Amino acid sequence: MQDNASYEEAGFRRVGSRSDPPQSLYDRGKTAKPTSNQSGHSFKRTYLRYRGATFKAILDENGGAGLGFDVLRLALATLILLVHSSWIVGTSGVTTSILNLIFHINSETAQGLGQAAWAINHTGVTGNPNVHELTGLGRPITLSYLPMFFALSGFLVTGSALRTGRLVPFLGLRVLRLLPALFVEVTLSAIILGGIFTELPLSQYYASPMFWSYFLNIIGDVHLFLPEVFVKNNTDIVNSNLWTLPWELQCYIVMSIMIVTGVLFHRILLTILVGVATVYLIYVSLVSGFQVVPAQVEGPTLVYYFVVGVLMFLWRDKFVFHEGLFIVAAVLCYILMMSPRTIFIYPILLTYITAFIGLFPFPKSSLIKSGDYSYGIYLYGFPVTQALFAASLLMGFSRQGNLAVFAPLAVLATAAFAALSWHGVEKHCLKLKRYIAPKSSKITAALHPTALSG
Repeated sequence: MQDNASYEEAGFRRVGSRSDPPQSLYDRGKTAKPTSNQSGHSFKRTYLRYRGATFKAILDENGGAGLGFDVLRLALATLILLVHSSWIVGTSGVTTSILNLIFHINSETAQGLGQAAWAINHTGVTGNPNVHELTGLGRPITLSYLPMFFALSGFLVTGSALRTGRLVPFLGLRVLRLLPALFVEVTLSAIILGGIFTELPLSQYYASPMFWSYFLNIIGDVHLFLPEVFVKNNTDIVNSNLWTLPWELQCYIVMSIMIVTGVLFHRILLTILVGVATVYLIYVSLVSGFQVVPAQVEGPTLVYYFVVGVLMFLWRDKFVFHEGLFIVAAVLCYILMMSPRTIFIYPILLTYITAFIGLFPFPKSSLIKSGDYSYGIYLYGFPVTQALFAASLLMGFSRQGNLAVFAPLAVLATAAFAALSWHGVEKHCLKLKRYIAPKSSKITAALHPTALSG
């Protein structure tokens, strides 16, 4: 078999080994809604059919898509929102006490973690494992969110790159997905949110160079602060999540290079290159502490996770969907992530966990069918939570808020903005995909039929 055989058809052929395959995801969106009992039986049958199948077979059967990927993105974005809420609000109340017991952190350490993470990712300093190091049973969970996001991106973006087969359509799809919503969020944060919560007179605020430089976030030049905004909060960062933007852009630069050079279409060659790099990275991380994790995974390592996701998609015909492998990978990954010096040893395990969840046959949900709200949650979670906390301070509440009360409010408010972002901006831009990559457009429409129909 040729190494790049049938890549141009990736994600669009049914499983040929089954005599009576189910409808494709696209066709299933047009059928009558089953009862809850039927849905339960259908889920069991689907899972048993997937068990032992390759990732490629499952992707092919579902038209290149999977409900689990949207579920996973939504869950990861929400978890990141909750972690940031704890940082913004501080520590008080029963919920936070439980988190402190698990993660072994307090309010001072939490704020130090955020400042250390910002300094590391904006000065190029490699992490010091002895400074603000996360310990305790929750360390592997805390450190997994962003790597899973990037591994998931590498897995799915590779399918998109193979379907388009050319650089310009691939980049066009990335721009449609990311730039419009980012443009709106940055603009709203600078003009409206900053205007409300700045301590400066509005004339000085809007004339400040810091105000204008904030718009550079739209092109990946990260600026986390606005003039005298949120200065009374526990942190005055406007949107901490924007720090990943340059690294996302680097991921797409790496993918562009792989497309132009043709390496993407020769998985054995790419595997050798990544394998050699991995051996070297493991050596320097163990010997010199390169990219050793202090409080979060650093940007260059996130790009590495993206590449591992790329490789897993290219070898999707060899990876098997099985809960036994998932459990083994989860246990080994959990143990390895307890150490800060195994950063380049467990990515393949965490990526398998990510892909397994993404391919899991979750029951169809009206929420998932109506739209992909994960990007909006990721974009708006931090500034919305900051605004809520600043408003609470204006109303006389303590800087050490109760997370059990505050977190649900932050989730609800962020969900509202995410819904507005999807229905007001994102879905309309994604409809333009039909002119760039019709195959990718069909997959998106199948996953979100109620949002993108018509």
